[in-house]
Amino acid sequence: MTIKTLSHCVASILLTSGILSTTAYAASTAKSTATETTSNQTANRVSINSANAAVLAEHLIGIGPSKAEAIVAWRSKNGRFSNIEQLLEVKGIGAATLNKNKHLITL
Repeated sequence: MTIKTLSHCVASILLTSGILSTTAYAASTAKSTATETTSNQTANRVSINSANAAVLAEHLIGIGPSKAEAIVAWRSKNGRFSNIEQLLEVKGIGAATLNKNKHLITL
């Protein structure tokens, strides 16, 4: 059972018994959802310096197998990315694609 599920069960029991108000329940649910979202975003970041093409294609928005291969090829030719904006040098990746993925990318 996950912490989120356990938290919801305890809150439901307290809510049913009248110990917890609906306002407090809503606040606790919103807080646990926000915390979970933040940790998932951190956990799901992809290193453009170490991920293979399959991982890049799976995790990045608008990056399919051919663009992912282009990222790996750029890295093989030029070495490690020193900043995320260098992705703009990869054929097929423009500003819109970079902006969609900035929160998913790490070096």
